[in-house]
Amino acid sequence: MEPCSHPAAETTRLFPARDYVTGEGFAIARCGRCALHVTQPVPTDLGRYYPATYYGAAGASRFPRPVEWLQGLLYARRARAVERLAGARPGRVLDVGCGRGRLLAAFRARGWQVQGTELSEGSAALPRAAGVPVFVGPLEAAPWVDGSFDAITLWHVLEHWPDPALPLAHAARLLRPGGVLLVGVPNFASPEARLSRSGWFHLDVPRHLAHLGPGDLERLLAARELEVRAWSYLAPEYDLFSLVQSAQNALGLRQNLLYGFLRSPAARLVDGTPAQTLLALLLAVPLGLLAAPLSLALAALRVGSSVTALAVKRP
Repeated sequence: MEPCSHPAAETTRLFPARDYVTGEGFAIARCGRCALHVTQPVPTDLGRYYPATYYGAAGASRFPRPVEWLQGLLYARRARAVERLAGARPGRVLDVGCGRGRLLAAFRARGWQVQGTELSEGSAALPRAAGVPVFVGPLEAAPWVDGSFDAITLWHVLEHWPDPALPLAHAARLLRPGGVLLVGVPNFASPEARLSRSGWFHLDVPRHLAHLGPGDLERLLAARELEVRAWSYLAPEYDLFSLVQSAQNALGLRQNLLYGFLRSPAARLVDGTPAQTLLALLLAVPLGLLAAPLSLALAALRVGSSVTALAVKRP
């Protein structure tokens, strides 16, 4: 399947956006050919927008320990949900864009055979240090035969492709009939995204190249014979903080300053002045108290800041 190139003549520019790490300018546009919202232009060298500190250092935490502890619990819960849908027994799982390998660690603890992918040797070093086998390269170049996996996960990585139809097509090919696909993305159709626009924490241009809502996701999955069995509109490790950070961005603080401060020194992407950092920390308390019930309410209304689909490949 040929990816959509989102030709400029067939896109409608919606609003400008700026990379909070490099300061470079981009735009969010709607493609008239595939109907997706995309980042333009797509950089010719994406690698330089992923600094060495993006994943942190081997053996070191990327976020405060309570956040990493919460992530571990949530990854274990997601692994259980996939296993129940896959036949209530361990199998073989592929995590596309496996990051530090923590989701795969949750599967391995349940007896699954695990496999990850990453795009560079540098990013593959961290999960390999944790004992995860990692294929380096694009998914379409992976060596596995069709139907090799009982489950495939794309956890907040689909938005990193210019055309998310392409990785979904390859994932569907690698998944056995009846196998399970777990895919989660930031929800571009959420009220937070619509109100925050260029200040939305999850916009993250140009690392995020496609911006998807539930309707986009369902359409892309259905075209690959993937039937959604369950939706979720809450990713707690992302959504509560996203509301706080988007609010601080709207108030005029250095974009994503709180996020930069909370990352460990080995994983820090941005810094601010001491005064701005102190203000960000002080504002985080009242904003966090507001964000907790608000994120639950938005999820109940099916308009949360993240959207997750559990889908099964039709026989």
